[in-house]
Amino acid sequence: MTSDLRPAAMAAGIVLALASAGSAPAQNFTMKFGTATVNEPLFVTGGTVELEPGGQTGRQQFRVPTFIFVIEGQLVTDYQDGPVGMKGAQYHAAGQSFMDNGGWWHNHTNRSDKPVRYLMLHLGYPGRPDPILKADKED
Repeated sequence: MTSDLRPAAMAAGIVLALASAGSAPAQNFTMKFGTATVNEPLFVTGGTVELEPGGQTGRQQFRVPTFIFVIEGQLVTDYQDGPVGMKGAQYHAAGQSFMDNGGWWHNHTNRSDKPVRYLMLHLGYPGRPDPILKADKED
């Protein structure tokens, strides 16, 4: 697969994942983009995460593209690094979504007095690394 077609294939994976609303085994799918055909296995894992008021995930890094959809509350994602527009705190309200392409240290927090729930879908491939890398205690 050429690199310019990968985002479209991942977007199709999100649609497939949302349709199944949970973890799914690897699926082969074929898509046509102009004159190119994409046929690549896709492995979707994830679930619903709930953060209690004042809760946090701890410093972590996604190692595969990850789609997040906020179901309830306001999720605050604090990125340690990243390009302009990404580094620092990002606020995501219920009904909003975002894509993390992986490789950036961050911490999801709930700074409100109500629970936060969000759907997290990791878009990988069979044999891929664990989708979440937690920071060592010394970091």
